[in-house]
Formats: sequence, structure tokens, C-alpha cells
Amino acid sequence: MHLEPETEVADRRRATRLEVRAGVCATVFDAMTGRSWPSAIRDISLTGIALLMEQTFAVGQLLGVELRHAESNRVRNYLVEVRHSDICCPNDSYLHGCRFVEPLSDAEWRLWL
Repeated sequence: MHLEPETEVADRRRATRLEVRAGVCATVFDAMTGRSWPSAIRDISLTGIALLMEQTFAVGQLLGVELRHAESNRVRNYLVEVRHSDICCPNDSYLHGCRFVEPLSDAEWRLWL
């Protein structure tokens, strides 16, 4: 009996996800509460972004995400929908899988890689 490695089974996505370059940071905005939180970025694709933060958000919730690159002063704002939210050990952050409401162009995606 052949079993696929766990990473292959767990990572069946339509779009390639890559780590962002050093110096890129994210801030998440909740328009319903007017609050914002810093967020780490696990990876990004043309269609979505994986964010790690202390705050948890409901599946289906819309959030604003500001990406900023410290060296180039590049700043962009995106609207995302939370697709899943799970606790992520060992630091008890929440991993949010988010879909961009408007997918990124290839050129826009490459700005962050």
C-alpha cells in the first residue's frame, strides 16, 4: 500500500505559494471594529495569503491587509476573505488562510517575493 507524504496531501492548492522577501510586513485591519493588528506572513500566492497573528477571525470575515516593504517603502492594501483559521503551535498564534477578493497579477505578486 502506497501512502503520499503528509506534506503532499496537505498542500494541494491551485496557486503556487512562496515566502515573502525579508523586510515585508503586514498589518491586518478589521473595518467592523476599527482595530488593527500586526501579522507575520507565512506565504503568499496570486490568490491568497497565509497570516499568523494572536487575534482570531471568523471564516468568511472580510479584512483589510496592508503589506509594506521597509527598504523600498512600497505599500499596498488588499481586501481578503478568511477561508480558515486554526491555532498554530508552538507559539499559539492563529494561522489564517485568506483569499484575495481580487487576485493579484503576476507582477503584483512578484513585488513581495
